[in-house]
Amino acid sequence: MKNIHPLICRKTSVSLPDSAYRRLLAAKKMLSRNGIRFSDHEIYRRLFKEYLKNWRGRGLKTNGLRRYNREGQAYAIHPLYINQVLYASLWQRALHSGESISRMLDLAIRVYLPRLLETLLCAQDLRNSRYWNQRLARRKRQYADFFINYTCHTENNNGRILEYCQKAEIISKADLSVMEIWQLLHQAA
Repeated sequence: MKNIHPLICRKTSVSLPDSAYRRLLAAKKMLSRNGIRFSDHEIYRRLFKEYLKNWRGRGLKTNGLRRYNREGQAYAIHPLYINQVLYASLWQRALHSGESISRMLDLAIRVYLPRLLETLLCAQDLRNSRYWNQRLARRKRQYADFFINYTCHTENNNGRILEYCQKAEIISKADLSVMEIWQLLHQAA
């Protein structure tokens, strides 16, 4: 199997509804007004990580990926530059659940973007940081920052049987030493 690395980016694209992209642009303007300037790709990366952390699928494997670009809705293709470890974790999730990465991103924009804004804006020294802290404090679940690690290895491939094991692991930064964080920076997303 090919080695993947978190410092090497994968260049691909996603199809997003116009309404989801407008939400993303509004969030970028809000962040920019408060001195935080992120590219679309950085926001996508953070949203994908939130999505993977919060997904708790326990169902059976689907027949295939569900179609996302439905007739009658306005979609646009946007570039996506994402590190290989996170992309592999997303594909593992996509194959298991039958949802495309575009659909995952659309849902993450609708559901997790407000949480991301709260987390980023309450950490800043702003005149309205009290408001963002109160909003974040009302959330039931509070999460520490984390890494996502992905591994895959072939157990058996003899021409009749193909067995492989994929593992995506969410590792909280709160329980790690400085050296462990340094090591994970070079092997996890």
